[in-house]
Amino acid sequence: MQGLMAKKYKVRTMAQVNDPKEAGLSVMVRGTGPHDFAKALRKFKRKVAESGIMQDYKDRQYYQKPSEKRRLAKKQAVRRQQRAMQEERNNF
Repeated sequence: MQGLMAKKYKVRTMAQVNDPKEAGLSVMVRGTGPHDFAKALRKFKRKVAESGIMQDYKDRQYYQKPSEKRRLAKKQAVRRQQRAMQEERNNF
């Protein structure tokens, strides 16, 4: 049964792709040195983190029951509240 669910994907490099529509997203970084690339990579990582794309992808990798979502949300809220109280104690 599990064999029927598996999909086969071809892994190809950009050099092997002839059709630009099939290539997907590609990025060209213009600059003179490796510092320009590092700066572009930092900007990209920040924008991806702010948009929540990766977190959404990780959340959807497996099914989570609604009751489990509520339980984890409550647990995170308690941790945030405890952290805020700890910071408030440290400020005085």
